[in-house]
Formats: sequence, C-alpha cells, structure tokens
Amino acid sequence: MEPGGIVGRVVSTGAIAAACARHPWRTLGAWALAIALAVGASGALLGGALTTEARGTNDPESLRAERLMEKGFPRLRHDMTTEVVVIRSETLTVDDPAFRARFMQLWERGRKSGLIEHARGYFIDRDPSLVSQDRHATLVPLRLAGDPKETVKGLIELLREVEHAGGGFQVAMTGNFTTDHDFNELSQHDLKEGELQIGLPAALLVLVLVFGSLVSAFLPLVLALVSIVVALGLTAIVAQGFELSVFVVNMLTGMGLALGIDYSLFVLSRYREERTAGAEQPDAIATAGATASRAVLFSGSAYVVAMFGLLLVPSTIMRSLAVGAILVGIVSVLAALTLLPAVLSLFGDRVNALRVPLLGRSVAKQSADEARFWGAIVRGVMRRPALSLVAATALLLAAASPLLTMNIGSAQN
Repeated sequence: MEPGGIVGRVVSTGAIAAACARHPWRTLGAWALAIALAVGASGALLGGALTTEARGTNDPESLRAERLMEKGFPRLRHDMTTEVVVIRSETLTVDDPAFRARFMQLWERGRKSGLIEHARGYFIDRDPSLVSQDRHATLVPLRLAGDPKETVKGLIELLREVEHAGGGFQVAMTGNFTTDHDFNELSQHDLKEGELQIGLPAALLVLVLVFGSLVSAFLPLVLALVSIVVALGLTAIVAQGFELSVFVVNMLTGMGLALGIDYSLFVLSRYREERTAGAEQPDAIATAGATASRAVLFSGSAYVVAMFGLLLVPSTIMRSLAVGAILVGIVSVLAALTLLPAVLSLFGDRVNALRVPLLGRSVAKQSADEARFWGAIVRGVMRRPALSLVAATALLLAAASPLLTMNIGSAQN
C-alpha cells in the first residue's frame, strides 16, 4: 500500500504541491483575494466585535437566577453595584474638611459627567461602613450609566485627572467593567510587546541562524503573517454569530507564528535538500510536497483535532481560544500545502539569496554539516539508549522543576 494509506491516496500532497508549482500565479492570485477579503472582514473584528467578558455558554442556574432577579426587582438592578472607587489620603482622614472638599469635588464631577447611574458615599448618606478602620479611606459603590463598556473608559480618565490634581490623594477603581477594560488593555499590550516586538524578531534571528540567508529566513515569516491575516478574517466571520473574547487575537497570533514558521521551515528545508541532491526544481517541489507537506498535513490535522477539545469547556474565553487556534491551524496547513510550493516555483534557488556573512554557507555544505551533526547525536543515542533515556528524563524533570513553586492563585490563597 502507498505510504500514508487511504488518506494518502485520497489527499496527495505531492500532487497538490506540483499543481500549485505549475500554476503559481493562479495560486498567488487566490491567496491575494483571500487576504483582501480577510483584511476587509478584520475591520469589523478589530472595531469592537470582540468582548472582554467571560461568560458561561451552558446557561447555568446562576445566570437564570440573575435574569429573574433583574426582571422581578428592577429597583434592585438600579441599585446594584458594578464598580467601587476608593479614595485615600495618607495624611488626612474623612473628618478633615480638606478630605470632604476633595470628595465632594469628585462627586460633583461624576454626577455632571453622566457616567454614573447610581452611587453612594459617606458624605452623602453617612454610612459608616463606607469608611476604613483608620478613617484615611472611603468607598464609593456605584453603577455605571449607559453602555458600561464605554462609560467605564470615561470614568477611568476622570479619576486619573482627579488623582493627578495633587493634594496627596490616591484614587483607585475596581469592578466588573473595570476588570474587563484592564483585560482588554493587557491583551493589546501583550500582543504588541510579546508577539510583535519580541516574537517576530526572535523568530527571524533563529531562521537566519538556521538558513544563513535573509530570503530563506523571511519566507516562513511572510507565510506565517499571511496565515494570521486570513485566519483573522475567518474569525471575524465567526464573531458575527458567536460571542468571542479579545484573547482570540492573542491565541491566533501566537499560534499562527509558531505553526506558520514551523510548517514552512519543514517544507523549505526539504526542498533545499532535494535541490542539493541534484533534483530538478519541479521534482524537488513535488518531492517536498509528497514528504514534508504530508507530515505537515497530518501534524496540523492532529493539532486541530486536539484544539477541538477546548470547545467542550463551557466558557466564552476557552471557546474563543479554541476558535482562534483551530482557524489559524487550518490556514497554516493550507498555506504550507499550496502557497509555499507556488512561491518556491517563482523564486527557485533565489530562496538562498542574500547570504549572511559567516553564516551563509553553501546549501550543499550546510546540508552536509547538518547531516554530520544530527547523525552524530543519533548514533550516540543508539549506542547508549539506557543512559540517553536517563539523561533526557533528568533534563526534562530539571526543566519542569519550577512548577513545584508556582503560585497559580488557588481558591485557598
């Protein structure tokens, strides 16, 4: 039976790669159209279709009870607290006129802003439970007006202005929508600082060290970015029918970089090996498609099936992460199977262009050196399998040892 069994006969990755290599411009045109449509769809996604809230998706009894309370006791909903503001002074107490003056200034600004639907304060109703034990701080329970997702931003800015006005007062706020706002800010910060400013340069550095040429190093990155953009467009479509968390973008970007680079690296390395061995360009692309691309197909399929497990968790965040991971995994596999062969057909041996000094050895010499290096490791492991197993196990346990001291915020903490 042909390697790959029934799936191998039904889905011939070598034939797909050869067809895309024969018609590279058609393939690139199809992907360009997909990118254009994805960019248009992503505008809706990034324009506010995502949520920062975490909800259960199985309509538990607690949510049903909350809806019944809001329907049966509308006044209770009006008085319900969503956020809490804390005003504190290290030198003044609530009994000092200066403290009361600052509080009333904040109270009047909040009332006139239209951002607050209902609020309570010590200087308004003289509730002693709203004052700290040392009397240096007071609480202001409140309910946001209008669309809380929008009004919370204005209230945060107002409180920052009051705090920056001086006088030694510290003003802080927490609550449901404040937390959601902070999660959104954190998500955007991590996306910018982590994936884009650290992940991309680090990946490029590793690829330059592996390939020794700038073109070969940039190619996997470009395919990874294409996969991310197209997957974002597909996510925007899904978001029209299902509520998705903002963290879907982080998951999609991180896994898109990892899978896109990994799959492209695999196929590109095999193509270079075939060319070094003397295969003609079309044959090298077809062979890489029949071998490396087939491994990519099965690896990507296993990854997607595994990510479907996250859909079983009745949480909007977990299911959003699953959607991002699944969509970018599918697109990454399709890019490796179709887009990469078309690009290799157009570039040919120019994928080895712009060699880096000291690193840019010839492909033949690089392949020979890599074969000797990995061959030596494999032969050493095979000569002493028991010792190698013990050493590998000890190394993995040492690497995992920080897990024993992790504080993951359990309910007892």
